[in-house]
Amino acid sequence: MAWQVSAFRYGTRETTRGECFVDDRRPAEPLRMDYFFWLLRGDRGETILVDTGFDPVVGERLGRTTLIPPLEALARAGVSPADVPTLVLTHLHYDHTGHVHAFPDAEVVVAARELETPDGPVEPAELETVRGARRLRVLDGDAEVAPGVRVHLVGGHSPGQLVLDVETADGPVVLASDAIHYYEELEGSRFEVCADVDEMLRGYELVRELAARPGAVLVAGHDPAVLDRFENDGVEVRCRA
Repeated sequence: MAWQVSAFRYGTRETTRGECFVDDRRPAEPLRMDYFFWLLRGDRGETILVDTGFDPVVGERLGRTTLIPPLEALARAGVSPADVPTLVLTHLHYDHTGHVHAFPDAEVVVAARELETPDGPVEPAELETVRGARRLRVLDGDAEVAPGVRVHLVGGHSPGQLVLDVETADGPVVLASDAIHYYEELEGSRFEVCADVDEMLRGYELVRELAARPGAVLVAGHDPAVLDRFENDGVEVRCRA
């Protein structure tokens, strides 16, 4: 099975390095954080959605800018909620769970630890939507979601943080989600929001190993540099065709 992988940039905010990184030497320096969700398209018409983005109302309350509502971004790509049989939630922070309710018929895949010990910026109503999903697949560790799509349970940023490893015709794509917010985290920076430091550091090492394989590409979770590394139209970023 070979997949096409796209990231969708739907939101952004202006912050500082000091708000994002621990013990940063340039804490007042401005830093942009972009918000993405991801879509996998199989070579036989299969579709897997990875996260759903934040609800624009929640985003506005938290000072985030919605560039395009996530469901509208999907529609621009020709995908409706009814076309999505599988929804993988990399973790349950607000910017990944804002539209779970729009996919009532999808199988929702999430780590057990994320449901049992939610940590960080979680919206309670969205958490309950996930817990009440009609088709809920709860993972206790690494798993194959579909042929050519494997998830790794790394924790760190949140208790049940997942990383996806996706096979494409041109080689593996590593969707780090928030295991790696910015590429520079692989060079020594450490992100501020963290449920378990040791797990975060081990997660960095796993991502390094996955990304070091021949032909592999790494997609960071919030780095504007994603737009520079891959072909895009400003919204859909084509990580691998």
